[in-house]
Amino acid sequence: MKLYFLNEFLGDIRNINVDGMWINADVTPSKNMNKFNDFFAAIVDEENDFEVTNYNEKWLDDSNWYIIDDENKKKGIYILAVYPDMEINWRWR
Repeated sequence: MKLYFLNEFLGDIRNINVDGMWINADVTPSKNMNKFNDFFAAIVDEENDFEVTNYNEKWLDDSNWYIIDDENKKKGIYILAVYPDMEINWRWR
């Protein structure tokens, strides 16, 4: 599977596991993911409040995030969490 923001390829997804409504996996990031590093770090930082005003409005719009599955079908996701070890978690929209 492949992770996208708008039409921008962010990485390959592998080692997929399902836990109820949540899906977790590993992502091999493309160079395009670098610009989102601070955004994802803020999302997973449970010690601090996430300030939406610090980030691009497009990044906060769930409709801009999606996955292309192995059958080349586009599937919408809610904004995902990406951890420093490149584990990702998401829910389908």
